[in-house]
Amino acid sequence: MNCEQILENLCVFIKEELLKSGKDNVILGLSGGIDSALVATLCKKALDKNVFALLMPTQYSNKDHLNDALMLCHDLNIEHKIIPIETILNAFIKQSQDIDKIRIGNYAARIRMSLLYDYSALKNALVIGTSNKSELLLGYGTIYGDLACAFNPIGDLYKTQVYEMAKFLNLHENFIKKSPSADLWENQSDEKELGFTYEQIDLGLKAIENDDKQTIDKLDENLLKMLKTRIKNNAFKRSMPKIANLMEFK
Repeated sequence: MNCEQILENLCVFIKEELLKSGKDNVILGLSGGIDSALVATLCKKALDKNVFALLMPTQYSNKDHLNDALMLCHDLNIEHKIIPIETILNAFIKQSQDIDKIRIGNYAARIRMSLLYDYSALKNALVIGTSNKSELLLGYGTIYGDLACAFNPIGDLYKTQVYEMAKFLNLHENFIKKSPSADLWENQSDEKELGFTYEQIDLGLKAIENDDKQTIDKLDENLLKMLKTRIKNNAFKRSMPKIANLMEFK
């Protein structure tokens, strides 16, 4: 992977999308994970002073993630604001029946996106996405939550490629060494939840995308089944809502 060329292309992409929009700034949710850390770094390189970040922890969030996000804001000199959302989240939980951790996580993701879009109006900013290609293909995100954005510079980078870019840009080792986590509940781990490492997942996703039958035949059967099932079942998250075409009924 040519990281230098990808960096140049993504910086151009960010500049052009902002210019076309007529907005002045970009805004992102900074979780302390590697994906949002990479996007923040790309935005800083592309735009310098037009980047704003919201840090929105809950009572379930790992404090180390918040500290890492703050460290990045200070290192990059990014304007930022911390908004604890546990009060809002608890209000939603109180109105729910038979709530489980998945639904609590979805609530948290949608609360964060509501705040991002509110601050985007305040800052005349575009909300920038932080989901990588692996997550998008697997539907590993909350629709109208962390998947919602105006544009996404890393949506064509697999998770393993995100790590390559992070290393190329010398992101702090805290981002590179920590276990991938959406941080939606205590001790949540992406790879434990999915049942495979991102190295295994990306190998399978690339093989499926490229119809590489030789590699597909060597994949773990459970991995291949999981990938195909998730890609199929979550396809709706990758598309705009379909609008009925009344002309088709005539």
